[in-house]
Amino acid sequence: MNTSSRYASLLPLVVFLSACASVSDAVTPSAVMLGEWSYASAHVVAAAPDLNTGLRVQISIDSLDGMRFWGRVTLWFVGDVGITPSAFGRVSGTVDGSTGVTLLISRADERSLMVMAELTADVLTVHECLVGAEPGPFAAGTTFLRLKEDS
Repeated sequence: MNTSSRYASLLPLVVFLSACASVSDAVTPSAVMLGEWSYASAHVVAAAPDLNTGLRVQISIDSLDGMRFWGRVTLWFVGDVGITPSAFGRVSGTVDGSTGVTLLISRADERSLMVMAELTADVLTVHECLVGAEPGPFAAGTTFLRLKEDS
């Protein structure tokens, strides 16, 4: 018996099985970040004005590749003053394969914000936020919540 013809008969089976294998491939780890995320700081009435009073931010994550993700700022308000989303560059970040997330929010003509956080279901809890070496606007312990789509 010719061994090459014996293996050649397996070729269609191998092609079929390899085509089916792509259907069951694992979802990219960064898929946990897909969607709209909203941050709203607690409004605390203080004697002196506070720059973070009433901070409200929304971010849309729409692109993935392995452990990395990208998106954009869709809303940024401090008190009653809004900053246009075009003032921000692309949002990017990584997941660590567990619950850790690093998020970078680039800003035109300013240093980027770096947020280190932990993801549990639809809640992203901020552990640290920095603008360069200085503290950023998102306080440790505050959260971004994934917005649910209306059905």
